[in-house]
Amino acid sequence: MKRVSLFVTIASIVAFLILSAFVVITPHNADHYPLVTELYDGSANIVSAIYLDFRLYDTLFEVLIFSIAITGVSMYAKRIRESGEILPDNSPLVKFDLLFLGIAIVLWGLYTALTGHLQPGGAFSGGAITASGIVVLTMALGTGRIHKSVERFKLEWIENGVLFIIAAYVVFANVPGGFFSPGFQVGHVGDFFSGRGALLLNGTIGFKVFVGGWLIFYEFSKRKESV
Repeated sequence: MKRVSLFVTIASIVAFLILSAFVVITPHNADHYPLVTELYDGSANIVSAIYLDFRLYDTLFEVLIFSIAITGVSMYAKRIRESGEILPDNSPLVKFDLLFLGIAIVLWGLYTALTGHLQPGGAFSGGAITASGIVVLTMALGTGRIHKSVERFKLEWIENGVLFIIAAYVVFANVPGGFFSPGFQVGHVGDFFSGRGALLLNGTIGFKVFVGGWLIFYEFSKRKESV
């Protein structure tokens, strides 16, 4: 799995460097961001328009750095002796409270990610909040049960494929009249379906942050330093 993650990261970088030659870059002056956001992006949140549109390459490399960090943590954790799983809480009342709180946090994270182009929030904050909700659910269900669900739904494999989706959008969505152009319109400012590729990018990047955050917690939760 870790080799696959490393291969996906390297392949994404190579594909990005090759295909970036076909991208048309339009410079924007910072003073004009409010105007160009309304005309060319459609996001009500100007910050979202900047990091998901006008400075999308910066965001791509941040995602790549995050992917490399996850791979590094996982590889290092394999060298540390395992100490067992985190068991669920035995109290029915505490378990119910943790389940309720965890589900609420997960839903809040999803909402924060998918509405990042309309209000404060976005992919990274939404993904981190969702991962925090899974950590709370772990205290109610145990790390073993949660991780089995992650494996059952192949979330790690999907998380690896997300890099290709993001890289493909970064390259082709910026080609005038390109393959992605018809599906990502500016829309009206304030509408849910606006912000060009905001929904796709916030969803995919947020998902990657969520899975990566959970994996880091899981790897450290079941290990301890050798004495």
